[in-house]
Amino acid sequence: MQHILGDHIRWIDSPSNDPITNLAFERWALEEDTDDRPLFYCYINSPAVVIGRNQQLFAEVNLPFCDEHGIQICRRVSGGGTVYHDLGNLNIGLVMPKTLQHVNDYQFFLDWPMQALKKLGMVTEVNTRNAILCQGKKISGSAQFAGRNKLLTHCTLLVDSNLNHLEESISSPLVTHSKALSSVRSEVVNLKSFGLSMESVIELLMAELQAMFTTVGHEEVVAKKLQSHSQLLQSWDWVYGRSPKASIIYNGQKYTVSKGRLVDHDTLQGLAFDHFLREDLSAE
Repeated sequence: MQHILGDHIRWIDSPSNDPITNLAFERWALEEDTDDRPLFYCYINSPAVVIGRNQQLFAEVNLPFCDEHGIQICRRVSGGGTVYHDLGNLNIGLVMPKTLQHVNDYQFFLDWPMQALKKLGMVTEVNTRNAILCQGKKISGSAQFAGRNKLLTHCTLLVDSNLNHLEESISSPLVTHSKALSSVRSEVVNLKSFGLSMESVIELLMAELQAMFTTVGHEEVVAKKLQSHSQLLQSWDWVYGRSPKASIIYNGQKYTVSKGRLVDHDTLQGLAFDHFLREDLSAE
């Protein structure tokens, strides 16, 4: 990795557990950060389902379950599939100057956590969907987004996540048909099963960076720089309105939803589909 990124990198360990704040940080680093030194970072979110940039939300998310358990629903800037975040899930990433040779190349980034785990004798591999597997089970999923000038690559690491909530929250009860990318479900396992804690995983990752690079400059998130990005990422238009057109079966009836709203319907035309679902479910 050093031969790609040079000798000097930056590191940020986000103090926030707010999903919107941390997703806004990634968007700021991708679009506004003027420092060209590679930026590695990590953050831990409170419970949230985070869908890919162009995914159909209603095909991915169990809305009633998330509402019942206080799980926030977010949409990130990168593509890929839907993931579940909580305080037992570590998110790590790298923002670097964009080079075409590294667009859609995940291996150079994933070598970082894989080499760190190898120091403990853990054997891992990357599958065809750029997920890290340990003993055949998924411990990490990754995604990427190429901006105008920078490239964002990031992944999750399941450390001590609530796997029941993970499974339920990203299992939509709706029958949905659309052209959007659908997530591929995999059997998962926590790193806790191999004797690791959140603190030990972060220490391993930091030690690996320090071994690879001459200098690791520690920096902090500047909250005021994230405000406009936070406003966008928590807006209804971004979270729900970006969903591609879909045909959805609910309670035996077929609904057409475009940009998050009902269309081709006599009485519900233009109504936000999430509002319709929540009102209908609360009336039961």
